[in-house]
Amino acid sequence: MADLEGSPTRVFRFFAWVLALSVPFYVWGVVWPVRGLPFGLPATVVMIVVPATVATVSVYRDQGAAAAAALWKRVGDLRRMRTGIWLAISLVCMPAATLLVYAVMRGLGRPLPTAIAVPMAQAPLMFAAYFCGAIFEEIGWTGYATEPLQRRFGVVGAGLIIGGVWALWHVPPWSLGQGHAPLWVIGQFVATVAMRMIMGWIYAFGGRSLVLAIAFHAMINTSYSLFPNHGSHYDPVIAAAVLTAIAAMVALASRQRLAKA
Repeated sequence: MADLEGSPTRVFRFFAWVLALSVPFYVWGVVWPVRGLPFGLPATVVMIVVPATVATVSVYRDQGAAAAAALWKRVGDLRRMRTGIWLAISLVCMPAATLLVYAVMRGLGRPLPTAIAVPMAQAPLMFAAYFCGAIFEEIGWTGYATEPLQRRFGVVGAGLIIGGVWALWHVPPWSLGQGHAPLWVIGQFVATVAMRMIMGWIYAFGGRSLVLAIAFHAMINTSYSLFPNHGSHYDPVIAAAVLTAIAAMVALASRQRLAKA
């Protein structure tokens, strides 16, 4: 069977369609904002369906219904995982990074509450909800786009490209919908690219299981929601520095591993 993923050219076309079809959601978030959703989410969160929709239609058009169905079956591709340690890394990486961000902020004397507004008992429910949401994004970003770009540009190049588009996709909600300041948006943009690069290394070395990317993505949102309070004290500039350092260390360790292979 031919690869389910697109060629690099088709992937760039996928990016263009995702950005274009997300514009109505951006407008919705500005013209008719809806508040009070669980976990403080904006109503425009429903735009997560766009990457999966574009990827599914693209595969269906190029390879037919069976290939499109196979793309969705990858949501349960646990057998691709080389060992369970990669799933553990996907689940632990972002909470560990978030705790490090918190520690750095406290070390810098930032005013941070000692208690969080969200009980830790809600964390499993959060993770389950975010996992379901991450499926729709990662069907596109990972299931469709990652493989051909990693083959063409390497893990680092693919991470930079997908991470840049992924971050750009979020900029309107961050700035227009949620009203964050430019420095916040810039910091989160860099942090988002770094997270995508880390995710790319885990995906490439963990057996190319889509579950790894979905789990990592779900933990990004869970960790942010648990940061005091609902992320209101979160500093993306510090997060960008921490995550970029982690991404660099992961890349270095991975290159050394490849050199020894």
